[in-house]
Amino acid sequence: MNQQICIQNPVIKASCFGLSLRKMIVLTQVVILIMVFTGCKNKPDSQNNYSRMNQFEDQNIVITGFVQKGTFYREFESNGKLEAVRRAVLQYELDEEIRTVEVKNGQRVENGQLLSLLDATNQQYDYDRACRMVHKNQLALENLLIGMGYQLKDTLSVPENLLKVALTRSGYNDAMSEKRMAAIKLGKASVTAPFAGIIAGVEAKPFNRSGQYKQFCTLIDDSFFEIDFPVLENEASQLRENMPLVVISYAFEKDTIQGWLSAVNPAVNETGMVLATATVQNKTGNLTDGMNVKVIVRDAVPEQVIIPKSAVTLRQEKKVVFVCINDTAHWRYVTIGEENSSYCTVTGDEIKPGEEVVVDGNFNLSHLSPVVKMK
Repeated sequence: MNQQICIQNPVIKASCFGLSLRKMIVLTQVVILIMVFTGCKNKPDSQNNYSRMNQFEDQNIVITGFVQKGTFYREFESNGKLEAVRRAVLQYELDEEIRTVEVKNGQRVENGQLLSLLDATNQQYDYDRACRMVHKNQLALENLLIGMGYQLKDTLSVPENLLKVALTRSGYNDAMSEKRMAAIKLGKASVTAPFAGIIAGVEAKPFNRSGQYKQFCTLIDDSFFEIDFPVLENEASQLRENMPLVVISYAFEKDTIQGWLSAVNPAVNETGMVLATATVQNKTGNLTDGMNVKVIVRDAVPEQVIIPKSAVTLRQEKKVVFVCINDTAHWRYVTIGEENSSYCTVTGDEIKPGEEVVVDGNFNLSHLSPVVKMK
């Protein structure tokens, strides 16, 4: 009975377990103080974080650059297609059976390397026969010279008119001509590379007649390429031979290859365009014959005040640049001259070389806006 009363009444319950009422009150107060202290400690931190976030959001974070004075490159942009400077279509010159094909598509070859070999049985027979005829007619020539009182080994002492008669009558000249022709035909049984390059378009197969193929292969020298590209009629007058230019492949847009302007056609075509030719060296090895590329011709204009194009923005339908002075953006109207893909020139004296301008983050700026420069 007493045990049930202790459990139902907390005070009596505490006393039943040996705790006095005073001790229970003190213990409760300690617990409350710990909870209050913990809450007060965490609250300022959350408030500080919130205020810091608001402060960060209110700041104008910008990226800056500097006004420069130097050479500005006027750009003329066009498109074209790569064509190898040296490109040869190799054909079989004899109609014989193909013995071997020594190369495959995409293989690199050196100058004079054997590419394919034909059956040269007939050509070898003709050459051997021509050699025998030369020897036979040489004996006839020697007999004629002896009859004239001279030796074959002393042809330098033979009068020129007598030597010509002896060479004709003996048939020696004709025999030598036949030998040279036989040697040429024998050489045509071998297809060799006329220059170093890469093989493309191999169609021939061994043990087939060479006459059934229009061509054996195409040999491409991919060390240098030419690009024919159109320019506007009013731009053509500003183009000059050997002007620097940049070639960018659509397949490898990160590769920027330097080249030069090699020719300008002086005629205007039916579309009102002038055809120009650029030459570029394949330094990266990524360029291939027939590849579509972008061509940017660069014309140097010295002594110009230059700023990045991204520094120019519109305010009240006028072009404005924000100059950063002591972490404050100052609004200045500018007069823009020429532009290229990345930079533009300033023709007025609104800004000066060396001044720091905002190139990113200027969209929402106003005059005398405080800014924070991103490192």
